[in-house]
Amino acid sequence: MGPVGRDLRAVAIFEKLPDDALARLSVACQWGAYDEGEEIVPYLDERDDVYFLTSGAARVMIYSRAGKAVAFRNLQTGDLFGELAAIDHGPRSARVEASDTCVVARLSAEDFYRAMRDEPGVMEAVTRHLVAQIRDLTARVFAFSTLPVRARIEAEILRLAGDPPDDAAPVMIRRFPTHGDLAVRVSTHREAVTREINRLARHGILRRAGRDLEILDIAALRAMVEESGSEE
Repeated sequence: MGPVGRDLRAVAIFEKLPDDALARLSVACQWGAYDEGEEIVPYLDERDDVYFLTSGAARVMIYSRAGKAVAFRNLQTGDLFGELAAIDHGPRSARVEASDTCVVARLSAEDFYRAMRDEPGVMEAVTRHLVAQIRDLTARVFAFSTLPVRARIEAEILRLAGDPPDDAAPVMIRRFPTHGDLAVRVSTHREAVTREINRLARHGILRRAGRDLEILDIAALRAMVEESGSEE
């Protein structure tokens, strides 16, 4: 396996790749370790490499000139990023920074395309990944356009939980984001997140457990979001 965290088998799109093909890709990659807050990919960077997060967590961000942060995507172990620049060779559309200590593999666009051509399973996995990103972005644009801040916070909590069914048992979200991080995700401020989480806790819908968050009543939380969405 090599050094801790340097294992491409952790990457979802390579799950079914034969060991020999995986070994060739691993050798072709450049590997790097990053501390929390460290920049991995600069905004508007002109390189077209593809990146794979094999350990830790990261986030895709843009900062305005005034310093306001806008979060586009949160990355976990097994995710890839930078694929858009590899496809159209345009500059990076956002900055990627470590949100925890992480290990990242970087592969040239040429080697990435070769892997997709040679391994149909990789091509299929990348296609599904891109479709999922489009669906997620569509849902977020709709939420930002139609939902008030309170409902956006509630909807994001549901999304973090994996959008479970109404009759699911209490659902635990491990390592729940800080109120500041959640505020960036839904384009609001930390105080609004704190107020809403405290309100939901008073109503018996949520319960904090250290760094984790437990949703006690999925149906009630979803009903709040849907009710806000139906308001004129």
